[in-house]
Amino acid sequence: MKYRVKRLIDAHVHWHEHGELDPVILEIIRQEFPDLFSHHSDPNDPTFLLELLDLEQVERAHIINYVSHDVMGFTTKAIDWVVQFCENTGGRLIPVGGVDAKGSHNAGEAIRGYLETGLLKMVKVHGPHQLLYPNDYLKGVEGLHNLYDVCMDLKIPVIFHTGTSIFPKARSKFGNPLCLEDVLIDFPDLRVVIAHGGRPFWTAEFEYIMQKYPKVIFDISGVPPSRIGEYFPRFARYADRVMFGSDFPSPRVKGMRRNAELLYGALADYGLSNGVVDRIFYANARSLV
Repeated sequence: MKYRVKRLIDAHVHWHEHGELDPVILEIIRQEFPDLFSHHSDPNDPTFLLELLDLEQVERAHIINYVSHDVMGFTTKAIDWVVQFCENTGGRLIPVGGVDAKGSHNAGEAIRGYLETGLLKMVKVHGPHQLLYPNDYLKGVEGLHNLYDVCMDLKIPVIFHTGTSIFPKARSKFGNPLCLEDVLIDFPDLRVVIAHGGRPFWTAEFEYIMQKYPKVIFDISGVPPSRIGEYFPRFARYADRVMFGSDFPSPRVKGMRRNAELLYGALADYGLSNGVVDRIFYANARSLV
């Protein structure tokens, strides 16, 4: 098969220890991807995922994990799990982890060792699943302040979920990207990645943030390619700061490569240079971690 996207990194893949995942959510994913489950007997073995990367010609993938006991079922075991899952994969699986910032005043220090040694390459803050706003350090959540301080000190990128989440216990009110304005002001050297662009409710707020803060990276995962122009009318202004992610395996995302090719087709109307297109699908993620 001849692909139009020549070099591809998927910067947003969800792969978790199924023993921790809430059974209701596991069943939602199982119904969406029956073939995936029928061929994969051990989710803790990265072999299947690596073979899938080979099949779809994806160079590497960022594996997103974080603590979310109440909503997703993920405990602090998620950090060690993603580290172990990604090790010995030749750098093809990139470990991303998140901590319970509400449960520890020293959330950043708790994972400093993982970050300093490169066991974790990025940190994930997921408001709707961790039940907090990204700027809740202004309301006494000291763990967030400590986390941002440590990540800023170590130059570790922090990826923020914005927009909604369909899972039953998720609280989407925590997904407004405008809350990140405080973070960007108070932690000016923090490397910030915004996932999903606030879709579908807060895309205007997201574009405001992108225009005001020229160092922010947009992880475009979870956005239907056919709705790029509708959601993001100013997309061409910051296209060189966009990073492809599929959000696989999430509902309505059919595959890493499939999602990339659909996005490539949707970008044809923007007249982007080959260099910018390569940044979207490869170079921005490659240089991030």
